[in-house]
Amino acid sequence: MKPAERETGAAILAAAAELFAERGYAGTTTRALAERAGVNEVTVFRRFKNKQGVLAALAVAVNDASAGQAVAAAPDPEDTEATLRALARQEVRQTVEFGAMALRLALDARSDAEVAAVVGIGPQQTFSGLVAYLDERQHAGDLRADVDPRVMAEAFFAMTSSFVFSRQVLADATRYELSIDEASGPLFELFWNGVTAAVVPRGGDGS
Repeated sequence: MKPAERETGAAILAAAAELFAERGYAGTTTRALAERAGVNEVTVFRRFKNKQGVLAALAVAVNDASAGQAVAAAPDPEDTEATLRALARQEVRQTVEFGAMALRLALDARSDAEVAAVVGIGPQQTFSGLVAYLDERQHAGDLRADVDPRVMAEAFFAMTSSFVFSRQVLADATRYELSIDEASGPLFELFWNGVTAAVVPRGGDGS
């Protein structure tokens, strides 16, 4: 694919992310997508065939960058703290960029079969991917063995994506001295300290 074609595709997906968040899937037309992206409507059809094709491509891009999927590409998965810290930063960044759209589409999927067919399993795959990694690191002795990895995964997403959602909801009512980026570091420390409490480092004597 030529650079110009990649740029056009990226512009259409960016426009789709904005419009799906603003209007929902049913309320977004291919004409509106084209206008927001600055291209002809026929270009949308040539590149993605139809609106569901745009949604499918956008869902792949978002899912591939989610924490549960990205863990497979971690430089050193055995470095549990560094991997989870990197995934937390990525999940926060992604939620800032795509969170509103993802939340709107998750609601749309409950009543729109076309949306459900594309994005319905994405959140579950993301969650399951992270649970599998946490379970693996539990068995390696890096994380507490007395906490279900599914609970750890829920805590992770509460600290990342749900944290971003709460900031967005409260933005008009509350002034924060710390930005999302500034707050995400201490939040990770709280999570990490919780999932490693009483864990003896490998090679340590516990003293």
